[in-house]
Amino acid sequence: MKKLLYLIPAILLVTNLCKGQKTDSIKYAHGYLYYHIYGQGQPVIMLSGGPGNSCQQQEEVAQELGRQYRVILLEQRGTGISIPIPFDSTTINMLAALDDLNRLLDHLSLKKALFYGHSWGAMLAMNFAATYPQRVKGLVLICPGYYKFSQEFFTTHVNNLKARMGLSELEQFDSLGKKINTGQATAADSAAYNRIMRMSYVFDKTIIDSLLKKIDVAKSNTTMQQLMIKDLSRINYDLSKTLYRYKGPFQVIAARQDALAFYAYELKNIHPVAKLHWIQASGHFPMFEQRKPFYDTLFTVMKGM
Repeated sequence: MKKLLYLIPAILLVTNLCKGQKTDSIKYAHGYLYYHIYGQGQPVIMLSGGPGNSCQQQEEVAQELGRQYRVILLEQRGTGISIPIPFDSTTINMLAALDDLNRLLDHLSLKKALFYGHSWGAMLAMNFAATYPQRVKGLVLICPGYYKFSQEFFTTHVNNLKARMGLSELEQFDSLGKKINTGQATAADSAAYNRIMRMSYVFDKTIIDSLLKKIDVAKSNTTMQQLMIKDLSRINYDLSKTLYRYKGPFQVIAARQDALAFYAYELKNIHPVAKLHWIQASGHFPMFEQRKPFYDTLFTVMKGM
């Protein structure tokens, strides 16, 4: 699972905050949990991907949804300035992440809310729904990640990425991956590796550089990333045995050309009530690559919830 740290999309905001119409924080035992509010109306808790993503990556979606909803974009613990003390396995784990969502709902005086999650954010939203189904009014999952950690899923994920690479990219990808895993990579090596990997997450390679400005909006926090992934392995993360507890609306927006699209199909198998909606000519980030079809679909499914 070691390579998984470099294969799951993860973007972290370090120095800049998202710019909601209101920014606030919640004090807890290990620091402050920050969040940003956009718009008014029915509350929607928005969870970025990663683990370790910056709230900035989904800020455009928060702004658009904020035209009709009250969107609460969370700086998840270990991202942005929501940095716990100590910053270790005692404060970064799945249980803590679930506690934070309960903490956020309580702070906002919400008994339940809609949850929007992209990639890792979808994983977290599903886990929260399985654990606290009474607090989730509906799930809107965008290109969801793993519903369980397994070697088969990991292998499929890697193979799908490599299937989208040419011979020269494959050779460079494997070579740079070895340097990264052995701690010998330079900053230039890591940047080259990231660019090759990102190419496999998008459909239109001709606009990769403009997409990277949005996808890699800020540097990744590998500490949070590593801690959370290790915890998911430790707890044998597997929602196939618990997701049935959630009975509410379950909407999935996936991209046809996403290397992770098979997760959506697998998810449908374990939770048949899930409704799949597909975006063509897009990879893992349809909100950037196919903006109009994405928002048309998003607002349509949201109206039914």
